[in-house]
Amino acid sequence: MKKKQVALVMAGIFAMGTMLTRAMAAEAAESTSSFVPDKTIQFNVSSKAGGNSDLITRTITDICTKEDLVPKNFVVNNNTDGGGNIVRIETHDTKDPDHTLLCFSSGDMQSMLDSDIGLTVEDFAPIATMAADKQLIFASPDGNYSSFEDIMAAIEAGTKINVGGTKSNEKVVFDMFAEEIGKTDMFNYMFYESSAESITALMGNHIDLAMGSPAAAISYVESGDIIPVVALSDERFVAPLDGAPTMVELGYNVVQSPMWRGILAPGSMSEEAQQYWSDVFAQVCETEAWQDYLNNYLLSPYYNDLETTRQIMFDTEADYLAGKE
Repeated sequence: MKKKQVALVMAGIFAMGTMLTRAMAAEAAESTSSFVPDKTIQFNVSSKAGGNSDLITRTITDICTKEDLVPKNFVVNNNTDGGGNIVRIETHDTKDPDHTLLCFSSGDMQSMLDSDIGLTVEDFAPIATMAADKQLIFASPDGNYSSFEDIMAAIEAGTKINVGGTKSNEKVVFDMFAEEIGKTDMFNYMFYESSAESITALMGNHIDLAMGSPAAAISYVESGDIIPVVALSDERFVAPLDGAPTMVELGYNVVQSPMWRGILAPGSMSEEAQQYWSDVFAQVCETEAWQDYLNNYLLSPYYNDLETTRQIMFDTEADYLAGKE
């Protein structure tokens, strides 16, 4: 029930984001901030290169550079130590808060709150949300589970299935899936640092199934290295992921937990810098390159400005903590 509460919160936030218009983003882009970066910007990421957070961060920084939105260069710092919590601590403790940013998702928030580092969203400055995605279950074309029916047949025969995925949002939505089919005790869930790692493990036949988002999996589906078997969404994804049926199509209730992806800053960042970065990211979302990124990785647009992002992240945190009680 707690996981379902979290999912309902995530789905509500996702739906609210789709109501924002491009005109609102453009209005937010009219900066009134007096701050302008005067040194290299450190953009921290709690996933390895190729992961979802890395992809969105490098897309943002590339657009900022190519569109001359920011006068200084970015350095992207990937650090997965401590489940990503080391880089979150480093972001919080930086001595240069106005030039430090952190890629942050609803899944990262859950991972941070489940740790013992003592940090919450209130210890940071939420800057913007940028996009949202959902998940699928993938299998290897060389494995034993090329369809949902294969999965159920194995379970009915008493076989436990090894599944790989991240500890945060992917684990939440997979638990929802297992609960919906009434087989929570028939899966061994293996934790990986990123979707990219679990997909790599799947291709090496180290696990039977892998959780993943379109952004992390699409190239491997196109190459035929993995196949989508279940869409954890209220509708099918477009090609090449359209072969995976939704849970409703399979005769069950909707199973989904959309994950927003956004940006945090150190809590000590000045108000002028916070406004500056919020305005910059609004401009990023107005570019053709950003729209191409969303389309290419099957993400939904989800830009929210400074004040709205604060409310979204604080509310999500409060609801997640309440669901754990």
